[in-house]
Amino acid sequence: MSKPNVDYSVYLVTDSGLNHPSRTLLQSIEDSIQGGATLVQLREKELDTADFIELARKVHEVTKKYNVPLLINDNIDVAIAINAEGAHVGQDDVSCTEARQRLGPNKILGISTGTPEEAKKAIADGADYIGIGTCFMTQTKSPKRTLGPMGVRTILEAIPADVPLKTVAIGGIKHDNTRRVVSHSAGANGRILDGIAVVTGIVGAQDAKKATKQLLAEYKSGYEIASKHHEDGQQQQQQQQQQQQQHRDALEKKVLQSLSGLLKTLRESSPLIHHISNYVVMNDTANATLALGGSPIMAPCVTEAEDLSKVVSSVVLNIGTLTDSFVDCMLAAGKYANAQSKPVILDPVGAGATLLRQETTRKILNSLHVDIIKGNAGEISTIASIIGCDTETIAMRGVDSLGSGFSNPAAVVQAVAKREKCVVAMTGKIDYVSDGARTIAIENGHEYQGRISGSGCMVASSIAAFAAISPNDHFVAAVAGILALNLAGEHAAARDDVRGPGTFRAAFIDEMANLEPEMFDQAKIKAF
Repeated sequence: MSKPNVDYSVYLVTDSGLNHPSRTLLQSIEDSIQGGATLVQLREKELDTADFIELARKVHEVTKKYNVPLLINDNIDVAIAINAEGAHVGQDDVSCTEARQRLGPNKILGISTGTPEEAKKAIADGADYIGIGTCFMTQTKSPKRTLGPMGVRTILEAIPADVPLKTVAIGGIKHDNTRRVVSHSAGANGRILDGIAVVTGIVGAQDAKKATKQLLAEYKSGYEIASKHHEDGQQQQQQQQQQQQQHRDALEKKVLQSLSGLLKTLRESSPLIHHISNYVVMNDTANATLALGGSPIMAPCVTEAEDLSKVVSSVVLNIGTLTDSFVDCMLAAGKYANAQSKPVILDPVGAGATLLRQETTRKILNSLHVDIIKGNAGEISTIASIIGCDTETIAMRGVDSLGSGFSNPAAVVQAVAKREKCVVAMTGKIDYVSDGARTIAIENGHEYQGRISGSGCMVASSIAAFAAISPNDHFVAAVAGILALNLAGEHAAARDDVRGPGTFRAAFIDEMANLEPEMFDQAKIKAF
């Protein structure tokens, strides 16, 4: 008998203790299969072997009826006794090699993994698939740490592309996070999760069939997003190699043509921008938003985040002031903005300065889809480290970067953008913007911008304003947001009444309000 060909898309893992009281475990399993479950694991930690075998035989009758493989958790004796299609073992259970020896070569064998090293060992030990977890907090386990999509991605990238090992994520997987887990965990090597393993989201649901259908739909959607992003990346890379100079020229021309129209649209529509910002710059960012043509609301209150998400056009998450209430509000505002498909702009102020700021940045990136990340070299360096990009390290002192910056900044922003599937805008003497495929340097601006507090935070507000009226191209919105302030800075510094940073600050706001669409013709941009 040959090994069965397994579809891991929605992998049901049972738990009698969490089964919904309205039905039996057997009913839950059958309902989930009818809803689209493609694989079932019977996990019963409290039963002795005899009772486990009796239950397993009944479950196997159900799964065989629908030609769905049944795996037994941990207990190889049970798997052999009922001739199950395979087994799953944990790191603290019977070893993978022993399980393979006892099961034979034609049974499915999976093992739980939580690190790249464990994944590599699973390959050597003969596993057919690995369960990667724990992804999020769950009722079935109390892990010391959770991986999140970024941790899952690190493990996927540790598996060579030519190795036929299958992968599923497990731990706190629900219908409202499945799509993001699958799309955001996809590795740069093209690996995408082969499935999601779910316990409570199915057996604990009032309608197991409906819950499974939702999970399957979300898995397929996430897989499609990840596949398209990878395919697009490969195609764009090939096109860039074939037509590099032509592409750069065309990109510069296209961006320049878009900019003046965006400013006009911004002032006509006056989008409402939700700011959760630090106290130092709150007034400046509000005034900058108004001067450009937007409308700011400074609302760091979690209670009104959901209501605001329905009326605002974009959200700025600025971690400059870190309190528990601010962080809770950022997570809530970001969650509701994601649900409403409103752009989320992250300004990781001083992300590398303290462990708290690093962990807050990690939490935001792991919990939300961020459309645009805006930061200086030190902040982008910290994010690169958090998400596993191999780049140079730029030290920080407070909110400021130290040193001369990256040796190849364009490559860094491109790598971070590609990995996070978002737009990255890095500010400095020369600014860089990338969406992973398109990358542009901006050489406008004036040194006074770096000598007043809040200039970087104002850039985030400017980007958010343009992103609000450019929902289909956040890359161009980020370029426009930076250029608008850089051009205003140049014009302000050239005024006769500006004598230094103090007088520059007031003139800077004035010149944002004085910007005209044709002034974008003064842009100094270079495409890569």
